[in-house]
Amino acid sequence: MLEAKELVLSGWANTPAVRSLSGVLRLKGLKFRFEPFTLLELRQVVRHGGAGRGPVLRLDGRTVAGPRAIRDFLEDHRPQPALRPRDISAAAWCHVLEDWAEEALAWRVAVLRWLVPVHRERAAAAAAAWAPALLRPALAETHRVAMTLRLRARGRTAADVPAAEAALRRDLDELDRLLHDRDTLLGEPHGRCTADLVVAAELQALDGTAYEESVRARRSLIRWLRATRAVWDGAG
Repeated sequence: MLEAKELVLSGWANTPAVRSLSGVLRLKGLKFRFEPFTLLELRQVVRHGGAGRGPVLRLDGRTVAGPRAIRDFLEDHRPQPALRPRDISAAAWCHVLEDWAEEALAWRVAVLRWLVPVHRERAAAAAAAWAPALLRPALAETHRVAMTLRLRARGRTAADVPAAEAALRRDLDELDRLLHDRDTLLGEPHGRCTADLVVAAELQALDGTAYEESVRARRSLIRWLRATRAVWDGAG
């Protein structure tokens, strides 16, 4: 039983991946400890040209790496409350939405957070906020360099900001239309699923940026986003 095991989630602090997995763990009623990647681990990412490590879940000597693998593991080993639909078609849509959020939406959000100077400084400071004050400047700078390298490895530069802004507007419009008559991404009878948490975590990363107002301006989207965040913030 997972309740009897010590669960440790590690990853990049203050990232959508960690935020969504924390939400899954809380909604599953599982106690866990979060350990941010250390400054040394982040510098190793920089030395490897920005090739990033994903979140890792550890329990009793076992390691599960990567957001999708961790979600699957938790759903298999803690099936209640269910966060994946039992209906095969709905489960497939849940996976599709997760993949879209972590591949397409996530990189658009990353471009807008880390390649727009005013947002980059705020993102770096937030990523280092957990550390002792003495280490925060070095940690923030390492996060900034690591994210810049990760984006460069994906072929993203500051020249891509306008295209990312336009794509984000389309994404928000589509999500708003999808949610106009439902409370969750899949709607009834499926209820809230892991895709809701993954998409919401990506959008939450826009808080404090110039793009936050674009999210708030879409009534169905912001209603769903607030409800989803309230559920995972208040769980457990």
